[in-house]
Amino acid sequence: MSLERIGTIETTKRGECPICAALIIPISGIEETEILSCPECRSMLVVDGIEGNRLRLAEAPRIEEDWGE
Repeated sequence: MSLERIGTIETTKRGECPICAALIIPISGIEETEILSCPECRSMLVVDGIEGNRLRLAEAPRIEEDWGE
């Protein structure tokens, strides 16, 4: 692995799935409140916060059907 590749990995934002503890490294820039899917357990996750290169992830709320109430 080249030094350039190691530098890229070190600066890439990453987080851990709160469901299965899989390492999650988004491909592109990520922002708070963004929804993504865990590649291991397929759970829908929301980015709760970003602290440096660390993503704080939580299970995304389930979308419930709105019947106009």
